[in-house]
Amino acid sequence: MPWRRQPAAGDSTAVAPPPGPQRQARGRLRIERILDAADLVMQRQDAAAVSLQDVAQEAKLPPASLYHYFSTSQSLLVELARRYLTAFEVLAARKVDHDQLVHWGDLCAFHADLALRFYHEHPVAMRLLLGPECGWEIRSADHATNRRIGGIYYRKLIQHFVVAESEAVEQAFAVSVTIADAIWALSFARHGAVEPEMARESLRARLAYLQLYVAPQAEKRLKPLER
Repeated sequence: MPWRRQPAAGDSTAVAPPPGPQRQARGRLRIERILDAADLVMQRQDAAAVSLQDVAQEAKLPPASLYHYFSTSQSLLVELARRYLTAFEVLAARKVDHDQLVHWGDLCAFHADLALRFYHEHPVAMRLLLGPECGWEIRSADHATNRRIGGIYYRKLIQHFVVAESEAVEQAFAVSVTIADAIWALSFARHGAVEPEMARESLRARLAYLQLYVAPQAEKRLKPLER
């Protein structure tokens, strides 16, 4: 291990050692506790009214603890949105039953059903990711997640159906996720939820777009590829 100069008294140039694993784990647990509290506060009031003081009270933590991790309420909401986006990626990676697939569009329907059920079970996620109060930073993180989810479902397409691999098709799947999101957001703006008819409309739009890149009658593989 290379020698490291010990800080002298009053030495402002000395570098503090990084936090150890236990300290990092405690910090992560505290952040999760704060995010849980923010979610509960948002369930009771508008996001615009969420304050760090309200969240601190819900989390039973001193306000200084929150300011240590989040300087503004918006930075807290961004982190909460990122936690939801991570959950959507986990859902997208869920294994698909090959025997239940008939058409490649069933992959999109499977994904849409999982995502909508998650939204209905987590109304705060719907507000943060589909509502007007999200802000550009959340929207940008959402678009980045859509690209990754599109890549996941492109790989599922190749795994279950006889389709030539193509970067253009992979990009199209990412765009198709954003198309669905846009229609869901329209429904949320009109009704405060994703209405069943708008959910069907979003799936129709997504499939119509993807058919520009994937043959409608792409053959299903006898067995899925090992990926």
